[in-house]
Amino acid sequence: MKKSVNSWGRRPKLPDERQVFQYACWLLARREYSQAELLEKFQKKYIPDESIFKKVFAKLSKLKLQSDESFAENFTCSHAHWGARRILFELKRRGISENLIEKFLPQDIDELKKCRDVLEKKLHGAEISSGYSEKQKLAAFLARRGFNLDVIREVLGF
Repeated sequence: MKKSVNSWGRRPKLPDERQVFQYACWLLARREYSQAELLEKFQKKYIPDESIFKKVFAKLSKLKLQSDESFAENFTCSHAHWGARRILFELKRRGISENLIEKFLPQDIDELKKCRDVLEKKLHGAEISSGYSEKQKLAAFLARRGFNLDVIREVLGF
């Protein structure tokens, strides 16, 4: 019978509430994580034990060390230079619920203005080249940033 191995090639440890809590604090000291991201980290390092993980999440929440609401708010603010589609995608990927995304993703974003600002910063104030291949590169850059194709076309003059 083959024993399970985690991504580092080691067998997962039996979880101990204190160790899992310390690991969570160590992770959260480096950067903010969503609850789903922390759970993924726990499951890689420890043999899954939902009761211990729930206790740890309750303790983290009680001590205000981790909150999906706070994570969503900070993520949205720190990635304001992205388009709304990319922010939405990244928050969903990190396990944030739809109602929190709606709460913190600004609905009144002027995508056109934001796209122009990002492009101006990228070009350092230079004019947009009239060459088709240059415009394609800029369009790909803006698409990776999460801007809508209609907005990209208008800004680049396609």
